[in-house]
Amino acid sequence: MAQPTHQIATTLSPEGTETAHVLMSSESNTRRCHIEVPPDRAIPVIFVPGIMGSPLLSLSSASELIKQKTKWAWYPDKPLWMANLRGSYTNLSPAERKRLLNPATTRALSEASTRGIMEPENSAEGRELRALLKSHVKTLWPDEAIRRGWASVMVSSYGPILDFLEAQLRFIATPECKPYPGILRSMPHDPSEWGQLTGYAPLNQAALSKASKFQYPVYAVGYNWLESNDQAADHLANCIRAIMARCEATLPVKCRHGAILVTHSMGGLVARMCAKRNPDLIQGVVHGVQPALGAATAYRRVRAGWDWKASWNPKDTVVSMLGANALAERGHELMPVFGNAAGPLELLPNKQYGQGWLKVICEGKEIFSAPSINFEGIANPYSDIYLNSTAWWRLMLPGWLDPPEDSDSKTDRTHSVHAAWKNYSEQIRAAEAFHNLLADYYHPNTYSHYGADEQYKAFHRITWKLTVGNVPSQTHGLPSTRLPVPTAEQAMNLRLVTDNMAGRVTMINDQSEAQWLEQHGWGITHDTRGDRYMADLQGQDEAGDETVPAHSAAASGHKAKFVARMTGFGHQDSYKDAKVQAVTLYSILRIGATAIELPRA
Repeated sequence: MAQPTHQIATTLSPEGTETAHVLMSSESNTRRCHIEVPPDRAIPVIFVPGIMGSPLLSLSSASELIKQKTKWAWYPDKPLWMANLRGSYTNLSPAERKRLLNPATTRALSEASTRGIMEPENSAEGRELRALLKSHVKTLWPDEAIRRGWASVMVSSYGPILDFLEAQLRFIATPECKPYPGILRSMPHDPSEWGQLTGYAPLNQAALSKASKFQYPVYAVGYNWLESNDQAADHLANCIRAIMARCEATLPVKCRHGAILVTHSMGGLVARMCAKRNPDLIQGVVHGVQPALGAATAYRRVRAGWDWKASWNPKDTVVSMLGANALAERGHELMPVFGNAAGPLELLPNKQYGQGWLKVICEGKEIFSAPSINFEGIANPYSDIYLNSTAWWRLMLPGWLDPPEDSDSKTDRTHSVHAAWKNYSEQIRAAEAFHNLLADYYHPNTYSHYGADEQYKAFHRITWKLTVGNVPSQTHGLPSTRLPVPTAEQAMNLRLVTDNMAGRVTMINDQSEAQWLEQHGWGITHDTRGDRYMADLQGQDEAGDETVPAHSAAASGHKAKFVARMTGFGHQDSYKDAKVQAVTLYSILRIGATAIELPRA
């Protein structure tokens, strides 16, 4: 009777190639060994992170600001670098934060720059990266992880999805076309466990057979999130070309089917622009928690900081909490960075977001809202909100765009404030141009998933709750009288007096107007000049993932082949969720099963 064939497993070598180890035996042992040869074609899977999800190197003297020897301008995988300790990012002044996180003096990690950090064995950055990769990466050797770009993204957040995809996509189907155990994650008995699905088609034997004709090496491409997503898209395109060239040279395989992009948050905007410009490079895109129309959360964080304490969820990681807290606990800490960087500004709600998403209410009544529909039938937040330099509800306070290095400075800052506002205005117009160019484009082979959870509410609208002041009594000994609810014109034109940069402002009415009031049964004439008001930002109002509201994320599915509306996770850690990982694996395999050769440009 013939002896059973012995299956020999393959592993990845430190160089990233498939290897198998077979022990020599005596001639009397006639048992055959079987080694599956990987496919000779590959579709690289490339992960594109969200804002702040890429560490940044400083091209200037960052160590002078951080007061420690470091090359980092931004390093989210090192909580102590951002924690409230001496020599940490948190202790920087707003002016120092602006200087450190300058788009012109920062860059994302590339393989070359990462290796430059790693090669000096005694460098602090090298030790940190090696320890980070060893602790979070299980499927690749550290050097191969570097070559795959995994160190160019926030490993503590994205390491789990990179590891998961690398492990599962290496073994898809047996020679008999039966799925390997890991692939069963993408073949649920009850698909509704994932959430509300549109366009779902189960992975059958034929689909698995087609998908298994390719290798899917998993890469990551970080980018400088301070620069425009337009620039990041060109950077991504160059990286895709380099990745395919590397696969062809080292695996070796044919890469004639482009790449599959898996995106997180703002990375979706980068990938969409890249796909629009380079259709020959991309086979399909899997979008996760994308702020497709922007996110009102961006406005809230600029005006009131990153209030993680108010929205903290027990499922969130300490790393995410520290990162949010460090970036800006109050609005004035974020404005100098946000207002001078194109990438963050492109997360603001665009024209497709809709009208009236910023509103002011008083005693349960809506007083006014913005943006309003203009004569072109468009709600334009750029002119109505972002470029408004005087309204108390504006996005940016001009004085904080270029804060003084010395908080006690008495010098006249009129010129610097004017120049800073001019630069900010140019950035806003560039963001508008990017939004207009991207419009509603999606790759024709798009798969999408997002959070729509009532337990993880996000800001669909920004609501300021106005509280009226009092009119002193004209009769001695009697209490004051509450002011009436202001008109829309009165409320819009109030002058900002104080702003605690945490969501509370006070205003004063500079307009003199005779107003008839009833006070203690008597009619009196009141002059509105000097009337005082207070306003507070209200909380999240729509199901989402704590950052992106469902209505914005859902727009990513309007042209998608498959959409999963899901629950159970927050924004930053969405790819750590088991259901999200399964949906992502499913989406990649569906794309691979229908892959076609792409014409070379």
